[in-house]
Amino acid sequence: MRLSDWMKEQDCNDEALGIQLGVDRVTVSRIRRGLNRPSWELAARIKLTTRGAVTADDFLASEQVSRLIG
Repeated sequence: MRLSDWMKEQDCNDEALGIQLGVDRVTVSRIRRGLNRPSWELAARIKLTTRGAVTADDFLASEQVSRLIG
């Protein structure tokens, strides 16, 4: 699931999620919009916060996934 979709479902904004994750709202915004990818540590915190709905795999671009699976 995309982070933006999860945030919509939860009625959660960048500021609120940033507080839960320990980062600022700009960081959340850039990750949500696909401008940045989270570190492995932050991806793990996102997974915990979203109860597994958003995982590190969800941040891979589709072309990267295609290369990985052949």
